[in-house]
Amino acid sequence: MHVSAVSAETLPRLLNARLAEHYRPMHERFHVDLCVSDMDRGNWRFTLGREIECTEVIPSVLAPAARIIMSSSVAARMLADPTGFDPRNREIAALGGVRIEGEARVAAYWLQLLKRPLAADRAALERAQSGGVGPIDEVENVHARTAPHWLRRILQCGTSSLPLRVQAAFQWPEVGWSLAQWHEHEGHIALRLDPASGRVQTVSDFLSTLASAGPESGADLTYSGGGLLPAAWNGRFDPAPLPPEMFGPAQLWFGRSAGNGLVTHLHCDTGHSFLAQVLGRKHLRLYAPQEASNLYALDAFNSYRPCLVDAGAPDLTHFPKFADARFVEVTIEPGDLLLIPLGWFHCVWASDATLSISRLASDSSLHAFAHLLSAAAT
Repeated sequence: MHVSAVSAETLPRLLNARLAEHYRPMHERFHVDLCVSDMDRGNWRFTLGREIECTEVIPSVLAPAARIIMSSSVAARMLADPTGFDPRNREIAALGGVRIEGEARVAAYWLQLLKRPLAADRAALERAQSGGVGPIDEVENVHARTAPHWLRRILQCGTSSLPLRVQAAFQWPEVGWSLAQWHEHEGHIALRLDPASGRVQTVSDFLSTLASAGPESGADLTYSGGGLLPAAWNGRFDPAPLPPEMFGPAQLWFGRSAGNGLVTHLHCDTGHSFLAQVLGRKHLRLYAPQEASNLYALDAFNSYRPCLVDAGAPDLTHFPKFADARFVEVTIEPGDLLLIPLGWFHCVWASDATLSISRLASDSSLHAFAHLLSAAAT
């Protein structure tokens, strides 16, 4: 769909139809206002109740739970590319980005409903759910200094759908840095677009916000969840001995929880996630792919599949099956590498300042590299 094909008359109708395909009613009634900033009459209200309804915004009515602001180019991209659309990627940023005001989780649910998986990704998740070892009692742990063949082990675990923690996997100088050193050495780096103002936010700007934020601050202000690694850092955090060509773009996870809640809500990825911890500690809870039905996983997704239940504060009245979901927990520290195999659901806590870098490897690329390594050894 070309940008010029979207008009103020057709856009709300097309969006509402896409949203309704996999909509699951929320347990409260919410209003989400969409503002298309460069379009005349580009303001619509989506009411999330038993069904999704779309009307024009009437300024005098009740304020929305969330407001989403974007350009018409971004809106057109959402409709044209549901398998690749992500508000965090550079292509969307170049088109003006997506700004959210109000309740971030309500806005995130609205945006998520517009996504669709590739057939190959859906098939890979189905294979993970039908095979694999299922729930485990403990995440296997190896130390890179005492297990020189950990690369082989991590590939074995990936192909067997088993999580693995590798301690001291990376010797990057930044692993020993304090927040003050990040401020001193990297403060000038453009980190992301500020979710509050829409302007470029540097590392120093972000750290200042982090220092002054209270427990009531919005999660998007205190955590740069899953944004792409700043362009200035490309090639800097080399995943060696894993080959860079095995992975998609690196993602940055920087900040801390605004209170005691999750910094990353419960979801699974459509690739194998390699999470490298650089600063601080993270505590993760992992659920096997076979637990999907107990986790209320959404059918609208592309690169990751989120769950409706809040694993940090579950509402068992509305999500009773979650009480039966089995999980395993693990904590990672600076220098650690955590493998989260494709289809494993996970959520993350970070009460202190933390910085992580994640990379996703497709199922086919991981198996291809494992085959090459095995052939070379033979």
